[in-house]
Amino acid sequence: MALSDNIRKLREENGMTQQQMAEQLYVSRQTVCRWENGSRTPDLDMAERIAEIFHVSVDELISAEEKQGISFENISLHTEKFIERKRLKEKQKRILDFIQLVGAVYLVITLFMRVQMEMSVPAWVILIALPVEAVAIGLNLAINRKLEKMSE
Repeated sequence: MALSDNIRKLREENGMTQQQMAEQLYVSRQTVCRWENGSRTPDLDMAERIAEIFHVSVDELISAEEKQGISFENISLHTEKFIERKRLKEKQKRILDFIQLVGAVYLVITLFMRVQMEMSVPAWVILIALPVEAVAIGLNLAINRKLEKMSE
């Protein structure tokens, strides 16, 4: 019996609707529906949570046929995607930290110029800060697009 059939069988045996199961797992009803019709499969963490809800082991949840179908190529491909996604998220965090830093420095310079020196901010400060921020924001958007493509 396939994973999708096992999920449906366990849910029905426990007198649970797709909506009730979805609420317990903090996913949408559509997600549960996709698991049951086989168009999607839950990841390992979610499979563990499903098994826990129905008081079965993950082995019982996954059929023998599907275990045989698992190849190390798929696992290594998934691992590579995971590593790349993690690398991109770390890069994105550094860029966002940089954007905040540049904004804070600009704010300090502006306040210092206005309060201490009683003059307006020189144009060169704006001409440096704006392009730097624009480039950082552009890099952040590019990373967001890459992450979205990886999620598809």
